[in-house]
Amino acid sequence: MRRLAGILATAVVIGFGVLTLFGLLLDTPLLADPAQFFLQLVSITIAITIIIGIFNLLTVHLARISRRQTGWGYSLVLVISTLAVFVLTILERVGVLRTEPAVTTILLEQVQVAIESALAGLLLFGLVYGAYRTLRKRVSGWGLLFVLALLVVLAGALPLPYLAPLASVREWLMAVPVSAGARGILLGIALATIVTGIRVLIGQDRSYRE
Repeated sequence: MRRLAGILATAVVIGFGVLTLFGLLLDTPLLADPAQFFLQLVSITIAITIIIGIFNLLTVHLARISRRQTGWGYSLVLVISTLAVFVLTILERVGVLRTEPAVTTILLEQVQVAIESALAGLLLFGLVYGAYRTLRKRVSGWGLLFVLALLVVLAGALPLPYLAPLASVREWLMAVPVSAGARGILLGIALATIVTGIRVLIGQDRSYRE
């Protein structure tokens, strides 16, 4: 019975996957309309999953607050912030709260972006400490190259006139090697996604065999 259920699940997934694939590739209403419908279902499912995750997050932190566990103050801040954003968003959607710019936009730009910038600034100290530990354990060519590139990038970002040549080198590093590495990572993600999709379409995904 379990094997039959696995076979049926595989057949359903392959059928819907092939139908969606051809609906996206072929400009035929007979296939395109069901494909768009399936994509909308996926979007709705993802949205519901996110909502469930948020409620689970709130449940966990509310339990931590009620038990006065270590760090419950941070949990209290998280719960209050989440509920406040929910309430403000609902009030804006129904037209009760009308400001220009919107309150949620202000929160996004003035709070979240500021926090993300601070975390990005901490990345600098993480890189410096990582370079120090790398050279402390074992000096290698790759370690020296990493430290040299890090120093050039950091020095080139300083607004000092006599470091203008380093600024040019920094711009070249960001435009060529860093950009190439980022594109390589994106290509790797795309290829991995394609391979995973092919494995699902041909029924070779591991979850179907268990």
